[in-house]
Amino acid sequence: MRRWTLLLAGAALWLFLAAIPALADGGPHVAANNSGVSTLTADGCAGCHRAHTAQGPLLLAASDQEALCLSCHGATGTGATTDVESGVQYVPGTTGLRDSTAVLGALRGGGFVDARIDAANPIRVAYASGTSVRQSAKVPVLAAGQAVTSAHIALVGAAGVSATHKAWGNGALGTAGSGPAVDLECATCHNPHGNGMYRILNPVPNPTATSGTFAAVAAPGVSVTDAADPTNATRNYTVIQLKTPYLLLASDVVAGGYAATAGDYLHRKLPWNGTSGTANDAPNGLPISFDAQMNAWCASCHTRYTTSTSADNNPSAIDYATDALPGSGSFDTPTADAIYTYRHSTTSNKPCTTCHVAHGSNAVMDGAYSSTFPYPDGSTAPSSRLLKAGNRGTCQLCHDPTGTITAGTVLPTGAPQAVP
Repeated sequence: MRRWTLLLAGAALWLFLAAIPALADGGPHVAANNSGVSTLTADGCAGCHRAHTAQGPLLLAASDQEALCLSCHGATGTGATTDVESGVQYVPGTTGLRDSTAVLGALRGGGFVDARIDAANPIRVAYASGTSVRQSAKVPVLAAGQAVTSAHIALVGAAGVSATHKAWGNGALGTAGSGPAVDLECATCHNPHGNGMYRILNPVPNPTATSGTFAAVAAPGVSVTDAADPTNATRNYTVIQLKTPYLLLASDVVAGGYAATAGDYLHRKLPWNGTSGTANDAPNGLPISFDAQMNAWCASCHTRYTTSTSADNNPSAIDYATDALPGSGSFDTPTADAIYTYRHSTTSNKPCTTCHVAHGSNAVMDGAYSSTFPYPDGSTAPSSRLLKAGNRGTCQLCHDPTGTITAGTVLPTGAPQAVP
């Protein structure tokens, strides 16, 4: 069976050259270099391609796309500071690549083989909001990785993960079935040549359907904007963050003296335990609605999940300013879809990446209900669904359905409330 690495949003992933020196941010994946705007004598092509002696399709210098990407971003790769198999980013070395073994922090997207999500020990603080009591929560970081229990794709070595290769909820509302089976490659979601987007995400993801029909988002697709590529700098792809400014660079994390276990995996708002004047998470470092853009991008494939789509279910039609459109259904408004009839809100400060990681989660689903929770097609298999807390603790991180928790309550009692 073909095994491809799926490198998503909110993922913290860039594809780097294995054979030539490159900066750990952007590297060969800079649009101006590869488009010819900066130079027509680019050197980077030879890092990934061979004109006559290629070992993989698309003239790749490795046997396949997964092997090429992991030669830099894998556990043994040295061409990038991000290790998507282990779910960590390393402190940039003297070359700006992975010539340092010190861990900077845990990747926002988790990992494909191991992840450092402290899913068993979330913290929640209740606070007053007008006449209501709301919950603010944090998912800490582990000092060592644990085997993932769900991933967007099962890599060799991720023994506990079963890959469904399903684009759940793809198609217009009311489409029959739960979604097509697809093949995914790294370039399904990312543009290895660069495009100036956040995590070089493709505005139009392009999985190949192996069963059923995949409905692609209409061109020009969904743009997830990013700050300008910093010169001679490595980005911070970890969950370590500040309220203002967001820690956009790895050098900021190093200068701040943060431990590798710092940060918050839930990253719903900044600071996580703030009760007023808080800011929404903005990993792209820009004062625009990352939440709305990320929701729209995820909905490029999972079109029937989001409540922020227009009546014709075209994610590119989302109004980024309001992040809400009528006629798309919600938790108390049904849609005309037999499977995705009612859906959790994805408006305001609730992007898909609040509850889910993009690469893989090590959360454990061992409860009587969570461990047998069916997929949309009715099949069952133990899976943490890329969630960030054990069982369905993700729900409790924001909700108190009993209405009995008073403002100021910290759970578990005595839990630390350190920022970030």
